[in-house]
Amino acid sequence: MFFIIFLAKFLISFIRFIEYLLTVYVILGWFIFFGAVKNKDGIFFRIYFFLFARIEPLLSVLHKIIPPICGFDFSILVVFFLLQMIEYLIIALANFALNAL
Repeated sequence: MFFIIFLAKFLISFIRFIEYLLTVYVILGWFIFFGAVKNKDGIFFRIYFFLFARIEPLLSVLHKIIPPICGFDFSILVVFFLLQMIEYLIIALANFALNAL
């Protein structure tokens, strides 16, 4: 029983960590796009390209399925939606497993 709770909490924490990284990636992308971050050697630019190197391979798969529409990239919204669905599925399975005991 303790292992199920631990595993569910760990997976949910990991999913939320990924969501936070995606949020930082999007916000830094806006700052760079609109010119608020101009120093290409600064910490914000380095963080953005670190996240870009990790997140863009995941998004490139979705770009093949969902191309940008009118210049807007909706693939990140799909990733957020999928992560939320996985999180709710983990919670439901953990509750089911705990009630079955």
